[in-house]
Amino acid sequence: MEKKWSKQKLIFIPIAILAFIAYISATFNDPKDEQYDTTSEEGRLERTLSEIKGVGQVKVYFHYETPASKSSNADSLLFSSSDTKPTISGLLVVSEGASDPAIQKKLLETISRVMQMPTHRIMIVPMESKGDEQ
Repeated sequence: MEKKWSKQKLIFIPIAILAFIAYISATFNDPKDEQYDTTSEEGRLERTLSEIKGVGQVKVYFHYETPASKSSNADSLLFSSSDTKPTISGLLVVSEGASDPAIQKKLLETISRVMQMPTHRIMIVPMESKGDEQ
């Protein structure tokens, strides 16, 4: 009877270990992936820019142009669309690597081309790291 119990243990232990490993690997998330919200435009841009060599962690803030109401008559209300997206008029990028002028220039050129935005509407500033406090 004791031999049968030891064979069961020998079979049960590897199965339990494999189940535990499968559980851990299924629930484990890469912290870098959680850092950026890839459902928004800002999040996708942040994640992409952070992949550039030397850039490091990135935060992106869009400034949207608010449409001015041209007229308040009933005709304009009939033809206005609520589905129109607001246009991005400016961009602020805070990056760990932006203290390096070469990285700043690379970010500026990349963002300008990708967003099809003039460079004077893009502001890139270095991110303050926790050890920089004086």
